[in-house]
Parts: sequence; structure tokens; C-alpha cells
Amino acid sequence: RIQILFEANSVIMVAYNTKCKAVDSPKFKERTTNPLHDVPQIPHKKLRDGTVRKDILNAMSEYGFFYIIDIPNYDPDRELREIERFFSMPTKDKMSLATVKHNTSNTNILRGYGMAVGSDGENPVEEVFNVGQYTDRDITPDKVSCMGEFVSREPNVWPPLYGDFRNVIENSFSIRKNLSALLVQEIALGLKFPELLDKFSEGEFTSFYLKKYRPRTQECNSNIYAKGSGYVMTSEKGEDLAIPSHTDTTVTLLSTYTNGGLQALYKGEWHNVPVVLDSILFMTGSLMEELTDGKVKSLEHRVLDIKQDRYSTPFFYNPSFHANIATSMSGLETATGQVSPTFGPWQVEQLHRDEPLLLTCTSLY
Repeated sequence: RIQILFEANSVIMVAYNTKCKAVDSPKFKERTTNPLHDVPQIPHKKLRDGTVRKDILNAMSEYGFFYIIDIPNYDPDRELREIERFFSMPTKDKMSLATVKHNTSNTNILRGYGMAVGSDGENPVEEVFNVGQYTDRDITPDKVSCMGEFVSREPNVWPPLYGDFRNVIENSFSIRKNLSALLVQEIALGLKFPELLDKFSEGEFTSFYLKKYRPRTQECNSNIYAKGSGYVMTSEKGEDLAIPSHTDTTVTLLSTYTNGGLQALYKGEWHNVPVVLDSILFMTGSLMEELTDGKVKSLEHRVLDIKQDRYSTPFFYNPSFHANIATSMSGLETATGQVSPTFGPWQVEQLHRDEPLLLTCTSLY
């Protein structure tokens, strides 16, 4: 038998159950010393039958993430083909779908295409296509509390007559939304915190990001995030980062396909996150940690620039715009709640800071 292990964008083939000499390679040693190879892989079927709530909570307490495997109708290869095709479209076709930040002829603010150019000022070093849950918007600005709430319900934009792209991506969104709802349900029931489910009843800002990263220089990185963001785009070893060290906000599902580069902080040290084929990685963010009194940990993570094109699809499952985030499951006041007692206004500020490829610093006001 041969076990194929993916580690930081490399493939290692390790023979086992047979007599052979020990493998003496840095990658093999990394495989045997990296504690993240012990992160649980939970089959989707077990999520549905409610038998792994304790396993979920243990994984989140120990590692801050785990993998879901054997997901019905999940076809990462097909997803990746469509994503690659989309980003290979002519620039003019992508710009026709760009947010108003990049194309003032358009009206879409959050959903659609965005990018950041490299040091040459022309070619994109990072691209994104953002998809939400709405096909149309049945409210007007005078019926909502603020511009941010109106934008949160923005309908999607799609490339016209572009093969199966829309069908594939809409199906991918649906799979992830249903999976996220199931995971929040199992966490809520495992913690005996049913009110958590109510906070996600609408989830207007829930978003599916198709992302392409190109190799970049430190100069390229300086053009992406605002200087006041606080993000550092190099590792402690001087490596260029594609995404700086951060924690997310609520619930994240992440597909990296066969791409390495993702790292997680575990017990004070950075480790490569192993690629598990045909899985989706589940993690939670700072607000979920607050709401659950620390029983569900947020994961600090980052992405190394692997010096070749890299694709990933983070899915952010968010509470409703008016969800109360002021107190935790035990009634303690949350730090986030001191900034805003409801989710939407707080999320507006997070998006202004973290989505420079799509938004200006005032897009949602």
C-alpha cells in the first residue's frame, strides 16, 4: 500500500506495511513532527446523525479547526476547473463584473469581481469573485437601518453565457451554506446554547469568495492593505505572505484544493496545515469564541506566498445583520458587543478593513 501525503504543496509517497528503510527527508520528518496531522477528519454522515458533537467541541478546543470529509455532491475538481476558467477570462470581461470601486459604470458594491495590482501598477497580483445568497433584492434603502444593511442583500452578478460556471458555483454555495448551518447546529446543541442558532437565521453578509493569488514581492503586498490595518506581510523567517496572520470573525469553511501554504498557530508555533483531499476545513473566528465563552476557539492562521498561482475558496457564514452579539452564552458582556451590540454595524467595519480588493474604506456607508 502507498499513502500519499500532501504537505506545503509537495507530494510525498511513503511506503508502509512493508519492509523498507526509514525515509530520511525534511518533508517526511515534518510529517512525523507536525501535530496538525492529528487534527480530526469527520465524515459528513456522522455530522448528520448527531454522534460527533463531543468530537467537534474537542477538536475546536484543541486545534481550532477540523476537516469534513465524504461530503455529498462536493466536487472540488470541477469547482477548481470553473474557477480557473473564470480568472482566465479577458480582463475586460472580468471588469464588466467588477465592483464600483474598480468600475464606476457598475452599481454592485460588494458582490462581483475585485483585484489588487502588483508593483507594475497594471497586472493583478490577487483577484477575487464574491458570491452571496441573493438573486434579487426585494427591499429599498428606506426599508433598512443603514446603507450597510442594504448592501448586505445585494444580488449576485454573473458572467453571461459562460458555460457551467454559475451552476457550479451556486451549487458550491448551497453545499457550504447547508454544511455551515449543520455545524452551527451541532455546536449549539453540544454546548446546550440553542440561542446560537437564532443568531444565524438570516445571515445577510454570508459570502463565498473565489480567490486567485499570484506570486508577489513585498512591494506588491504594500499596495494591498492600508497602512493602518496593522497587518504584517512577512513571516518571522522573512517569508513573503499572501495573507497575513489573522483570525476570522464567525464561521469559516475553507477549500484549498491541492494547494499548500496555509499555516496555523498551534501552542505558540506555526505549522503547515496538511492538505486533505476532497475535504473542507472548518474553523471559527473571534466572535464565535466570545459568544461561546471560549469553548470554541478561534484559529490564528496565515498563508505563505508559495511563488506560484494559488486558488482557494473561503466561505464565511455570518450571523444576521441585527443579531445580538452583546453577551455570551453565559451572559457575560463580549468585547465585540462593547463596539456594537448587533452584528451588522460591526461587520461593516471589518469588511472595510479586510476587503480592499472589493471595497473602499467608505463603500458600505
